[in-house]
Amino acid sequence: MKRYIPILGYHKIGAHKGDHVPTVIPEVFEQHLAFLKQHRFEVWPVERLVGALAAGQRLPPRVTAITFDDGYAETYTVAWPLLKRFGFPATVFVATAEVGLPGFITWAQLREIAADGFTIGSHTVHHTYVPRAATALVQEEFRASKQQIEQAVGRSVAYLSYPVGGFTTEAQQLAREAGYAAAFTTNRTFHRNGLDLFAIRRIKMTDKDVHLMILWAKLSGFYDYFRHLPAPA
Repeated sequence: MKRYIPILGYHKIGAHKGDHVPTVIPEVFEQHLAFLKQHRFEVWPVERLVGALAAGQRLPPRVTAITFDDGYAETYTVAWPLLKRFGFPATVFVATAEVGLPGFITWAQLREIAADGFTIGSHTVHHTYVPRAATALVQEEFRASKQQIEQAVGRSVAYLSYPVGGFTTEAQQLAREAGYAAAFTTNRTFHRNGLDLFAIRRIKMTDKDVHLMILWAKLSGFYDYFRHLPAPA
């Protein structure tokens, strides 16, 4: 039985608003962070994690990373202060056309958290669902979002998160050609042919993960073996 590194995937940290956005209330998010600290998990920046995976290094048993998709305003106002208190780094993947819109993080805020050690990655320009998009559009979404973040934040962008987790073999190649070092998904996959740096899976985190047994299972690296898994999109 092979173990996989549990990379945690969040969206919004805040109050539930009855919409489609996967949301974790602040109290539960704080409990997640406290659990990591209490059980001595090492929370690595994605740069360190991807570098170790690419080099085929044997990782310590309690290593994880924290990521956020979409770049909601609460990533700055709620999640960042809690992460700072616990001393944990994180990665925020933003769709550049949404930055600065009501309810979303601003470029100034992204620069601030980047200066504090957070990694800023691409979530395309328009939150485009890659499997249904034309090749030329996917190319432009990957290229333009990377360029826009680099210009606005002043830091190199090496990582991509596929919106809604959807990707194709062609999209993986387009991400390589656009200059990314790795890409992340939320789809469940076993990487049967070995680790694919352009389909690094993450574990979706929810309010239900306040139950310690569920949280421990998700962080064990063996969580998928206890589920009936569909083929990845």
